[in-house]
Amino acid sequence: MVELVAIINSFNRLHLLRDAVASLCKALRQVPSKTAVIVFEAGSTDGSAEWLAQFAVDNPEVDLRVIEAKPAEASSFSAGENAACALALKLYPTCRWFFLFETDNWLASAEPILKAIEFLERRPDVAAAGFTVRKHSGQPAGFGCRLPTVWQFLVGPHITCWLRLESPRQKELPLCDVVYTSPLLVRCTAWEQSGGFDADRFPFSDCDLDWAWRLRKMGWRMAVIQTNAVVHDNRESLSQWSSSRVLHFHRSRLKLLERHQGAWVRLFKPLLLLRHCIEWFVLWLSSWPQRNRADSLDKRASLIKTVLNSYEQV
Repeated sequence: MVELVAIINSFNRLHLLRDAVASLCKALRQVPSKTAVIVFEAGSTDGSAEWLAQFAVDNPEVDLRVIEAKPAEASSFSAGENAACALALKLYPTCRWFFLFETDNWLASAEPILKAIEFLERRPDVAAAGFTVRKHSGQPAGFGCRLPTVWQFLVGPHITCWLRLESPRQKELPLCDVVYTSPLLVRCTAWEQSGGFDADRFPFSDCDLDWAWRLRKMGWRMAVIQTNAVVHDNRESLSQWSSSRVLHFHRSRLKLLERHQGAWVRLFKPLLLLRHCIEWFVLWLSSWPQRNRADSLDKRASLIKTVLNSYEQV
């Protein structure tokens, strides 16, 4: 009986997908309980779908299924995760764990998965466990953050990062407010209780923060497992969605704070407008010799134009 199902969201990252799937399946072979893999293929045009089909043929011992986004259906990250998890619960009613895994992840062994399962077995109040991740170079990568505040949003992500305002509280570890989905071992009962990601409000950015916040209100916690065997590294390969990441981030963060802090957050839009104007001017002064100067200024200009409309383009 399948107890763990790995969930992958694939979209035009074939060069990352190959290594990710290979490392995942190698690790899953070392897991004592029976496992399966479900991939949500969001409409890749780089050969990812074809490679997955061939991988399944070449590796019949792997219980791997691919579901493809239909033209009339949502194909966002959140929608894909929800669809894959729903299928997993339908096909494998004995499933206890989801292992949310992304194409820019890589596993050295099954040790992180086994540690996470053991931790969740001991802590019935913890809904999900992530990992201390690194890049392929060995450099540490971000694994989680505190629940965001209005103050952080007002000063902006750069100052927030510089002042380490969103860094997890060291004294609370291994518990953490938010652990990113890259990768993440999730208790199925917690996923079902929460309803998964809110794909309508948060199709991409902040879907994991909103989910973590809703879990917290339900009494669940999240945790991080200390390990050196997990990689989160896109190797400088940005997704097609990344070109509008700045606007998406601000739109989603405003929605997130409104949902969990209250509609009064909208009163700070004039201050956000002021921040964007200052950022544009500073970029204009400092980025004169840079090649991406025009792109950086355009992104800030789009924020200035849309902030009073909740970052929605008219």
